[in-house]
Amino acid sequence: MHRPSAMRYAALTAGLAAVLAVVGCARAAEPVEPGADPGPLRGRTFTATVLPDRDAPRAVVAGTSIRLQFTDDGRLVANAGCNTMSGPVDVAGGTLDAADLSITEMACDPPRHEQDRLLSTFLSGKPSWRLDGEQLVLSSPGAELTLTEEKAPPLVGPTWKLDTLIRGEVAGSTPVDVTLVFGPDEVTVSGLCNLRAVKYRSSGSTINFELGPMTLMACSPEIMTVEQAAVDLLDGEATYRIDAGTLTITKGDKGFRFVAEV
Repeated sequence: MHRPSAMRYAALTAGLAAVLAVVGCARAAEPVEPGADPGPLRGRTFTATVLPDRDAPRAVVAGTSIRLQFTDDGRLVANAGCNTMSGPVDVAGGTLDAADLSITEMACDPPRHEQDRLLSTFLSGKPSWRLDGEQLVLSSPGAELTLTEEKAPPLVGPTWKLDTLIRGEVAGSTPVDVTLVFGPDEVTVSGLCNLRAVKYRSSGSTINFELGPMTLMACSPEIMTVEQAAVDLLDGEATYRIDAGTLTITKGDKGFRFVAEV
């Protein structure tokens, strides 16, 4: 299997740091504020395809959805098809308090930015919430958002699209369009330069990857730096976790986060 030289490896590592820094949405991991409590929503993800517009509810842009993820560590991660909002959340007293959400700064088309604006405004207004079976209903004066709980997909089958690179305390989006598709014993990789497929076996929350021979093509610096991170991650034992529509693969304090394409 081809391995980069020490000098090239150092350059690739520096390049990866640059990718995280310049894509426009790299951000420090946010600490959870004391008292943040997602309560019965902890560990659950809900989605909707109708915007909570005060004037008149309307469908989201084709190919997008509103997605609210309540993490185990007391955060809300929200997305309306463009940027990601995240921060501590408290749902005590029937009110969803997520007034201090940070937001990434990706450039998207105007309709998606408008969806970002509507969702951000709605969530910052501390809407009331209630569970109705598998639905989460959020209400504020003049607007209501009804979301349906998203079930975790299996590892094998979906197309997993790379969404976030994790490097210690920093997580950022990537300009490289990379996907993984897991088969019974091999994962197919698309969007990189020389890494096309990796053998694997999974047990519990652990995946053992086995890299095979790789080609020696040269591609753009962005692709090569992400590919080196993928080679490091998809070689040997790693830990994985599926939460609703996200797959996170980590090795130590480094990893990738993917979203299931629908």
